[in-house]
Amino acid sequence: MNALYDMVKEAQHNAQYEVNVVRTFEPKIKKSLRLTQLENRDDLEQELKIKLIGYVRDYSLQDVPGLFDLIKENERKRITG
Repeated sequence: MNALYDMVKEAQHNAQYEVNVVRTFEPKIKKSLRLTQLENRDDLEQELKIKLIGYVRDYSLQDVPGLFDLIKENERKRITG
């Protein structure tokens, strides 16, 4: 988990590291693309990689909740419904 956090942190400061993040998710992207029609795979793969890079660039590392924040949120959800 820390490896992904570190890759995202580096990618936000250096665009060359975005490639590392994309490579990390490439097996999952390829596996998911097998569920789509063959003629759409190349375009969809490109779109998914663009979205992934966009999420990496926009992701706020300062707003990541801690363990106790997650527990509190989970309890609040359980109580309210």
